[in-house]
Amino acid sequence: MSALADECYRETAPLLISHPSETTLNEVPPVDDELGVSRWILMRQEAWWLFTSSLPLSLSYLCQSSFTFVSMLSVGKLGVNELAAASLAVMLINFIVLMPCVGLACALETFCSSAFTASRDKTRVGFHMQRGLVAVTLQLLPTVLLFGFIDTLLQKIGQTPEVATLCGQFLRVWLIGSWPLVAFECLKRFVQAQGIMQASTWVMAIVAPLHMFNSYALVWSPTLGLGFIGAPLATAISNWLMFFLLAAFIAFGKAREAWGGFSLDCLVGIWEFYRLAIPSAAMMACSWAAFELVTFGSSIFGPVALAAQACIFSAMTLTYQTPSAIGSAAAARVGNSLGQGKQRRARYASYVAIGMGYVVGMACSLLLFTYRRRWGYIFSDDADVVALCSTLMPYFAAVQTYDGMNGLVAGIMRALGRQSLGAVLAFPSFWILAIPIGFYLGMGPMDLKVVGLWLGLAVGVIVYSLSQQCYILFCVDWRHEVKVCLDRLARCSNPKVNETRELLISSSSLSSSSVSFSDSYGSLA
Repeated sequence: MSALADECYRETAPLLISHPSETTLNEVPPVDDELGVSRWILMRQEAWWLFTSSLPLSLSYLCQSSFTFVSMLSVGKLGVNELAAASLAVMLINFIVLMPCVGLACALETFCSSAFTASRDKTRVGFHMQRGLVAVTLQLLPTVLLFGFIDTLLQKIGQTPEVATLCGQFLRVWLIGSWPLVAFECLKRFVQAQGIMQASTWVMAIVAPLHMFNSYALVWSPTLGLGFIGAPLATAISNWLMFFLLAAFIAFGKAREAWGGFSLDCLVGIWEFYRLAIPSAAMMACSWAAFELVTFGSSIFGPVALAAQACIFSAMTLTYQTPSAIGSAAAARVGNSLGQGKQRRARYASYVAIGMGYVVGMACSLLLFTYRRRWGYIFSDDADVVALCSTLMPYFAAVQTYDGMNGLVAGIMRALGRQSLGAVLAFPSFWILAIPIGFYLGMGPMDLKVVGLWLGLAVGVIVYSLSQQCYILFCVDWRHEVKVCLDRLARCSNPKVNETRELLISSSSLSSSSVSFSDSYGSLA
């Protein structure tokens, strides 16, 4: 008993339910007080909660992803070189900045959602969020130096001088809004962990129309227009607006209750955050880098192929957002449920989310296939670009459902703290199957060019998606995940704090906890 208490004293705020020490992980977990609830009732409740929560998130994600869509739309009419340069710049931003930074921020879905329901002191959510801010800021610093001479580097590896110069200009202007964008990703997960899903939606409802206006004014306006560099400048302005508006929402809303103020204590024991943040970034990197490498491979076949690839990736960005939003909502729900020991609710929330993902994915695939011959005209009037886009679209439509499912299932994996497993599954799927097969088909004897790259990518996406789903559906021990979740929260808290806190040792404290599941983040009905 004393060993259990000593272990839990390492947390600033004791857990609401008894926390298993490392020596008791194999013992019987706390009893789920919802064992008498029918599985159909649970699934109906979770379906409604996920629908109402993911809907505002989907709108928010779609608006945010539309920034790239609008940028491509703005520069696409300037010429093929401009569209190719913008596409290459977006690829480098995704690969060098967003992939590692958003990957690090995604680890907050593991810590913040569980801490919100498992800890007496809700400011533990803000404590974890500060660690995320530190991590993404440090990750961003080397980018400033790299983007300073990126155009020279691009020319040395084979890009045309025109495309390389335009790409360098785009990236250096975009850097102005880089930090607020990655900070916004941390703040977004901070409020989502508290069940406040509409915050980013209200922010995007304000910023998205302004971004469209700025994109036109800064690129095409006779008085304010700057041409090509107006597109990244509009994005930088929008990124700062997003950050300030969400920060204001937190400062003047209910979400501030989980913010305990800035403290250097977050740096102590930050390695516990990196233990999940690094695999989270690696999991995202394995898949995201494969997609970006396909874009880079497309550039080898000339500006037309790269421009057509930009059209396809814009479609992918838009259709990916709704499954990803469902995954973010599921991450918060599963994490909250595990934090309160409700393993059955966490389990059925995962199952329902996967089912919803398939419905959305198949609907998007059908829509893309139907309009495959018209999509290219949105971005370019060049007949060759439109024709190649029409050729590639059926391959993307076939794989889009599984690509969206990867974003959804990744949220559940993060809620479980299984980022390492996700990275292990992603590496062979993309780097042993997708990339070698794609480049062989595209540049080997068959010489399928961009079509070959997409065929290889399809293999990796499907294998990765199905392997993660099989793990969640057939391999997860949900009762054990409750204990692992609580143990992780205690280990990652500030070890410097010596104040002794009273613990609720008895497993019966699950049902007598002073904070109910429904009070924590809304009614289940």
